[in-house]
Amino acid sequence: MSFQRVVKESGLTLVDIAKLYGVSRQTVHYWNKVGPPREGGHTARMAEVVTAALLNAVDRKILPLGAMAKEARHNRIASMAKTLQNLKPAPVK
Repeated sequence: MSFQRVVKESGLTLVDIAKLYGVSRQTVHYWNKVGPPREGGHTARMAEVVTAALLNAVDRKILPLGAMAKEARHNRIASMAKTLQNLKPAPVK
């Protein structure tokens, strides 16, 4: 449910979301329709951390991004992706 909230409320495209999660656009589409990756794996634990960070950004009104030039938006997404990809995965449950 929370991943779908990111997709719905973040104002980001599936391509942008894929960059932030470090996966393909097709993977994001699959997660949106079927559900997140199976629990316990590295991808699932990273997705959990990234989802929590993006939901925090939505709650704090950082997302959706305001109107900006295409180049500036691209740079902002790239910066966010770098930060999110450097987060530690959630602990194994």
